[in-house]
Amino acid sequence: MIRVHHLNVGHGDTIVIEFLDTKRLTVIDMNRSSEFDNDTNDELINESLSKISAHEQLRYSLGMFTTADLFAKAGIKKSLTDPIQYISDLGYSSVFRFIQTHPHADHFTGMNELFSQKSVANVWCIKNNFTVDESKLSENQKADWKLLKKFRDSSSNPVDNVTVIRPYAGDKRQYLKEDSISVLSPTPELVKLAQNKDNKNIMSYVLLVKYGGHKFVFGGDAEKETWEYIVENYEDEIKNVTVLDASHHGRKSGYYQPAVKLMNPEYTIVSVGKKPSTDVSNSYRQYSKNVWSTRYKGNITFEINSDGSGTYKHQY
Repeated sequence: MIRVHHLNVGHGDTIVIEFLDTKRLTVIDMNRSSEFDNDTNDELINESLSKISAHEQLRYSLGMFTTADLFAKAGIKKSLTDPIQYISDLGYSSVFRFIQTHPHADHFTGMNELFSQKSVANVWCIKNNFTVDESKLSENQKADWKLLKKFRDSSSNPVDNVTVIRPYAGDKRQYLKEDSISVLSPTPELVKLAQNKDNKNIMSYVLLVKYGGHKFVFGGDAEKETWEYIVENYEDEIKNVTVLDASHHGRKSGYYQPAVKLMNPEYTIVSVGKKPSTDVSNSYRQYSKNVWSTRYKGNITFEINSDGSGTYKHQY
């Protein structure tokens, strides 16, 4: 059995995968934030108002119910999930693998605290030469970035008792086979292209997990160049997936129509806080029966049994 948890972490990504047959917990990226930023909060208020009647809008403007009530009436989950607490609530004191898809802060915020609170056996981190404007980081994010660079730049193994692994597309190592994980991206060439174009998203990990006849694709922040490579080299592998984690939080920059058409996902999950101005959820709906946002659905969990049967749930 596997359980795949898409967490409601605001504008960022955290995916938790329980490989229950091998008893290995995988965490893809980390975004740990206690609350929405002000811009996101204002955007959600306006969006909530558009979903209720004029009479209810008037009542809200007169202070007859709270903003929390407004979000509830509109079906929007205001509070965010703490990924580390969520992992503890699942009953795990350790993490088998942490996959850092690419060096953007909304994918590594809280990483240092995760490694402080949990025993982590191995970390996936591709070598690259990208920098981050530390003046824009909080003190906690600076610690996250420092730890990420330590893993990224290390020539020794292990680092602080954590094994550093750098699998590229097509890696055939046994432990990947045991958990039915395929690395679709990046390649060394894509990492070089990302650096040449100063675009971290091009080097993002894209992963495929197969279980019980189902396919899950985790798109990270991959953009056109990444998806072009995947379509050219893994066309058959990505056909007809059950769940797609939409690349780059559902933005137009992460949407590559030939790939989405091939994947034809039954479910597309968009992990997002504030709705991007370039949101292309409607484009995904041309090929996906269900396009769900963590902003509305909260935490979304898929449970798949070895015989292919399964369930899903969302937790507001």
